[in-house]
Amino acid sequence: MKTMKMTLSLLASIAATAAAEAGAQSPPAGAPIEFRLAAEKSNPMGCISLDASLSRVHAVTLMGDKATLKSAGGINDTLKQTSPGVYKTTFSLGGVRLDVVADASRAPRTLTVAEAQRGCRWNATAP
Repeated sequence: MKTMKMTLSLLASIAATAAAEAGAQSPPAGAPIEFRLAAEKSNPMGCISLDASLSRVHAVTLMGDKATLKSAGGINDTLKQTSPGVYKTTFSLGGVRLDVVADASRAPRTLTVAEAQRGCRWNATAP
């Protein structure tokens, strides 16, 4: 009986610590999550023209079932929630169609930008 109480106490302590750490990683409501995208090494040469705009800091701000995406590279768009904590949009940059996915449902949070015709991808993680 004593061993069982100690085990339950230990499990409760671990759960409380994990919850506190998870809470520390979450941004305050309405605070932007910052990402710096990096091109995948396997990107074809034709993707380089988008690197300047996509390699800048991108801020994703969650707002219920939507999120905003903004960058100094001129990217401003609204993403729609497709599942809890996952937001998607498609937009055009320099005549190129880009699919964007921001996943804030788990740690680390990620931002992925993909161009399907040439196979270009840029990825980022946020703490």
